[in-house]
Amino acid sequence: MITTTHAPVSAIADVLALWNEDGWLTPPLHPVVPAANAVVGRVLTLTVTAGPTGPGFAPIYDVLSTDLTGRVLLLAGASAVPGAVWGEILTRAALQQGASAVLVDGWVRDLPEVNTLGMPIYACGEHVVGPNGLAQIVAVEAPVTVNKVEIGADDLIVVDATGCVRVRAANADAVLQAAQRYAAAEDLVVKALNEGEPLARAYRHKKAITEELGR
Repeated sequence: MITTTHAPVSAIADVLALWNEDGWLTPPLHPVVPAANAVVGRVLTLTVTAGPTGPGFAPIYDVLSTDLTGRVLLLAGASAVPGAVWGEILTRAALQQGASAVLVDGWVRDLPEVNTLGMPIYACGEHVVGPNGLAQIVAVEAPVTVNKVEIGADDLIVVDATGCVRVRAANADAVLQAAQRYAAAEDLVVKALNEGEPLARAYRHKKAITEELGR
């Protein structure tokens, strides 16, 4: 399975759309701390529910105390919690264990500190208040859904400065290889425009790859 890519998230999303698949997670998840370069990692899902009773955050403390090298953490369902479920302390713990990025289907805080730490973080937005005992981690590494996109335990997440996307494990190699070719075609369009070609001619590069992949 491919674990690196030179294709931007937008190219991966376009390939998925051409193949009648879903996977783009932006929106609702937007860069809070954008990745400097594309990052690919196997997802580790945590299912969050809102309520006053349950296991609380103990399961995530356990997760953040294990080796997370190359993993992308995804907190699903956290938007129902009326407060931030991620901040500086959890970011430091994730970095300590080698995690590659964090996706929060909910709210985050401590933005000055987490920006300084540099770990890529994507979320719905910012809340200054914490969960105040209303966030329950009810499952780890279970299938989840974010914005109607189903995400399985072995799926890949790709993030870059523009957003994030899910790539199913079953066809990850094919998708990422196609996305790299798609991105290369877009680069040829830009190169042709920089050399003075009109768009009607320069666009032939992207038209060709779109037609090929869309068959």
